[in-house]
Amino acid sequence: MVALMELAAARVLVPVLAPGELSVGVLVDVVHTAATPPGVRVRATARYLGREGKAHAFEVVAYDPAGEIGRGRHRRAIIDAERLVRGAAKRGGAA
Repeated sequence: MVALMELAAARVLVPVLAPGELSVGVLVDVVHTAATPPGVRVRATARYLGREGKAHAFEVVAYDPAGEIGRGRHRRAIIDAERLVRGAAKRGGAA
């Protein structure tokens, strides 16, 4: 559910990304409001709320055919993709 919420928000930002940029999640604060049976299709929406400092804020909601299953807030930052890769490489941890 949370991954779908993040994906919905990331898709909202795609039109504003410059070449070489991507968005990354920096905060997820969600609650599950209902259970979904195994195998049931789930969808998520993201509504842009504006900037919060350097991050972009969203209201995210997830649904199954019976209704809402979760909601919350999510923030994403726009970063340089190469910088992300360099920073990750410095951390190491590769198996």
